[in-house]
Amino acid sequence: MIDLSLLLKTAFLAAVIVFFYRLLKPRTVPNGLRTVPGPPGLPLLGNAHQISQHPHQDYMRWAKEYGEVYKIRLGWNDWYMLNSPEAVKDIMDRQSANTSSRHPMPVASQALSGGLRFLFMTYGPDWRRMRSLAHKLLTPKMSDTFQPSQDFEAKQLLYDILTDNKDDTEFYMHIRRYTVSVMMTSTYGRRVPKWVRRF
Repeated sequence: MIDLSLLLKTAFLAAVIVFFYRLLKPRTVPNGLRTVPGPPGLPLLGNAHQISQHPHQDYMRWAKEYGEVYKIRLGWNDWYMLNSPEAVKDIMDRQSANTSSRHPMPVASQALSGGLRFLFMTYGPDWRRMRSLAHKLLTPKMSDTFQPSQDFEAKQLLYDILTDNKDDTEFYMHIRRYTVSVMMTSTYGRRVPKWVRRF
């Protein structure tokens, strides 16, 4: 029989060890590169306690002190601030291989969508394949094929608002039906003819 309290204590101890390892692990910079400057912060909070109710003023003050590119830490994450068009162009355009991806979100990308949700994918072969497909479907010529269904849904929306708008409140449900129907028709070829309000 497994002792549950011993198991919980072991799991807690392992979590504490991992936490302090990540907290105290020195951050090394690859050879040939230098660290990005930034304001010093606290171990757990980073710089969160230094940001006032007007963060843009804090960011501008730090930009004057640390230059065009500086780093702040919020919790576990490093945030890099780019303060000039030249810095943005240099990093986002010229180093796009390193900056094109989004932060990994395993719950959103894997658990909720099975790795098939384009919005949550990290940069890689699957992302490039999905982007190529989306690009082909959203060219101006392809977009013209959606116009008849969008015109029809717009006319249906106007008719619904004119004929079924009790107490000037039902228009919201008609707009919801319209937006969902346009997306469903464009994506799956199926309309949403009526929105049923469920309580």
